[in-house]
Amino acid sequence: MFRSVQSQRLTKKALLFVIVFIFIPMLLIFWFASNRASLSIKMQVGKALSELNKQNLATMDRVMDSVDQKLVTILSSDLMQKWKDDSTLNVEQRVQKYIATEKLLGNYSTSVKYSLFVLTKRPTNYYFAPSTDVSGSGVFFVQDLKERTWLQKAAEANGRGLVENIDKFGFNVNSQKTIAYLRAVTDLSNSGDTISILVATEIESLLTSEMNSIKLPDHTREFLTDARGTVLVGSAPDELTFSIPDNGKELLPNVWITNSHMYVYHDSPLYANRLIYEIPLSSLLGSYNDVQEIIQITAICYFIVILFFLFYLGKSVLRPMVRLASLTRSYVPGKEMERYAEEDRKDEIGISYRYFYLMTERLNQLVKEKYIMEIKQKESELILMHSQITPHLLYNTLDSVYWYGIRGGVPEVADMVRDLSTMLRIGLSRGKEIITIREELNHVEAYLQLQEKRYNQSFHFHIHVEEGIEGYLLPKVIIQPLVENSILHGIGKMDGEGEVWIGIQVSEGKLLISVEDNGFRPLDLEKIHSLLSGTADPDKGFGIRNVHKRIQLRFGNGYGLTYSAREEGGTKVLIRLPVIRSEDEIAAYTE
Repeated sequence: MFRSVQSQRLTKKALLFVIVFIFIPMLLIFWFASNRASLSIKMQVGKALSELNKQNLATMDRVMDSVDQKLVTILSSDLMQKWKDDSTLNVEQRVQKYIATEKLLGNYSTSVKYSLFVLTKRPTNYYFAPSTDVSGSGVFFVQDLKERTWLQKAAEANGRGLVENIDKFGFNVNSQKTIAYLRAVTDLSNSGDTISILVATEIESLLTSEMNSIKLPDHTREFLTDARGTVLVGSAPDELTFSIPDNGKELLPNVWITNSHMYVYHDSPLYANRLIYEIPLSSLLGSYNDVQEIIQITAICYFIVILFFLFYLGKSVLRPMVRLASLTRSYVPGKEMERYAEEDRKDEIGISYRYFYLMTERLNQLVKEKYIMEIKQKESELILMHSQITPHLLYNTLDSVYWYGIRGGVPEVADMVRDLSTMLRIGLSRGKEIITIREELNHVEAYLQLQEKRYNQSFHFHIHVEEGIEGYLLPKVIIQPLVENSILHGIGKMDGEGEVWIGIQVSEGKLLISVEDNGFRPLDLEKIHSLLSGTADPDKGFGIRNVHKRIQLRFGNGYGLTYSAREEGGTKVLIRLPVIRSEDEIAAYTE
């Protein structure tokens, strides 16, 4: 009975596991993947339509450019300036000028009509000219530009092109609305006043043709609007104004999306127009929604199969696993386990039992080995504590010699003993490998002071450290071997003319340490390179090779020593190290 209850509880847990860790995550993954797929489709289609919209608008701009170029050509004609003063002309002259201008405008008028509205104080002088209610294009005369607001706007534009959606233009009875492009003609002589307004009309036919040349998804609506949202041309004739709704979000630059539609648009900076595509999302995602339903049905069927399989596992696997769980709880490390018959099974349950017993045997062995290791560790700690007595005794002895020298009247000997003690203390550093720049400089200064006395002040040294970096960390005793080489092979016997310069600074994220001397011996770079690469005699150049390898083993091949010859004579060696401000940063180079 107890086994049945235990097995049933485990089955419920397994069912809960399937629901929480398989079914729910599967639904979440499906929901997420579905949304991501839908978003991906929208983004891909949005990118393609945005580029198509941009190219379509560019084509329309080229139509407007063509119209604008013709207006500019007409503006450059001498006839345009001849309309600035007609007070001295007789009727015949006025008729001739009118006919010449009509002919000029007619030469350019094809699908787009070109007209000129002349501003005159005496429009009755041109009684022979037809009105805009009769003629489809040509020369017309107005006494005040305010008679038509679009003429007034063109005059106020100061010669710039202006696109206007003109209602009731009045060229003829059948065409009351049109898209016009207007430019003011100004007096170029002195005043700069507006003489007339040059107008290109019926541009909508060209724009509509270019707009309809693009194949778009079904039920897509297209609109070309001005800056105020007034529809210039569009696929919905009843729409007088159109703007993108606010209840949405930006999917991509120039792509706006709502719950039902995608809006793709681009603006023309030259003509203050906006081309908008309104595309139903159902046209974009129709086939994808069908696939989504199929995936949902498949997911439900898959879950049902998982449940049946779970019940099967509960009967054939979970019950034996309860026994194994009980056996696991009773195990105590170091204690031999009692053997059971399940170990002899040939299936996965038998393998689990056998490997469990094997694991317990290994754990028992590890417990014994750990006990032996702890004993050996304690012995090593005793040996280490004993070894620390020797440097401590040496420091005390050197300290006694130092004070004996002070009392004996030989301060130079005392100073040398003190410097030697400093070198030994920093060199040993209680077993530490990483020390501060300040400690490293104390070590190398003690060494240099000893060598100055040894060589009877035959050289001088200079140390410069960038402010604020004395507490940075570096491997110990890496400068002293380089200084030693400079003294032995460069300046040790220069009778007071020898110089050693030590510089430490941070540059481009690296700690740079330079050691320079003005020694007279030429630098053999090939030999130095062989020493650093390890191809030279291992008994030579041990100091610099040791420093170079220590740095590279700890920090990598991007760091180490670099030798070069100084232009003034002598040798320069540069140590490249990472910038380490605290011991926590060292861990990045020890993993």
